[in-house]
Amino acid sequence: MTELSWAQVSARRLQRHRLRTPAADAAPDAVRVAEVVSAISGAHAQVASAAELSIGLRVPGTTRALVRRALWTDRTLVKTRGPRGTVHLLAAADLPMWVGALTTLPTPSWERSAVLLTPRQTEQVLAAIADAVAEADLTTAELTEEIVARTGPWAGDLVMEAFQDKWPRWIAAMTAATRGGVICFGPNRGRASTYTSPTRWLPDFAPMPGPAALAALVRSYLHAYGPATPA
Repeated sequence: MTELSWAQVSARRLQRHRLRTPAADAAPDAVRVAEVVSAISGAHAQVASAAELSIGLRVPGTTRALVRRALWTDRTLVKTRGPRGTVHLLAAADLPMWVGALTTLPTPSWERSAVLLTPRQTEQVLAAIADAVAEADLTTAELTEEIVARTGPWAGDLVMEAFQDKWPRWIAAMTAATRGGVICFGPNRGRASTYTSPTRWLPDFAPMPGPAALAALVRSYLHAYGPATPA
C-alpha cells in the first residue's frame, strides 16, 4: 500500500481540481467550462454565484455570462440536483452517468422518513411532471397547476414543510424526478426558477445502465477527490 502525507494528498487534489494550475490552455469557452466541471464531478450551485466563482477560479477569464451561456445557450452544462439532492452544475455529457448512478443507489433515509406520497401517487406525479415539461419551461406555480390537472387535487394539498410556509404535496417527488432525469432546471424567469425536461436540452439523453454508471462515477470521484479508503 502506498503511503502518502497530507501535504501530498492536498497537492494532488489541488492539481486535479485545477486550482494549482488553472485550465488556461486556450481562451475560455462553453466546452472548456464543461470539461473543468466534469473534472471536479460537478460544481455546487445551491447559490448560483458560488458555482460561477468556483468555475472562474479554475478557468481564468471565465465570466458569469460565459457560465450562463454554457447553461442556457450552448447547453454544455445542466443545472440539476446532484449529490445529496443539492443543486449542482454538471457537465451535460455526464448527465447519463449521474442519473444512472443516482437511480441505482438506495433512496436516502431522510427521503424515506417523510412519506407524503404513496408509491402509486409518486408514479402519477412523475408521469405528470414528464408530460408537463416535455415542451415547456415551467415555474413551480405553473407546474403545480399542470400536475393537479393531470393527477387530481390531492397533488396540490399544502402539506409539505417549507421554511415558514407549506409546499404542495407533489413537491415530495421533486428529488426523485431530478435524480431520475425526469426534470432539470430551466433558465430563471425573473426571480422565479423554471423547470424543464433534460431531453429538451439533450435530445439523445438516456440514463447509463446502473452498474456501469456507478463504476464511472467512482472513477470520476477518485480522480478528483482521491486517494480514499475503500469505505
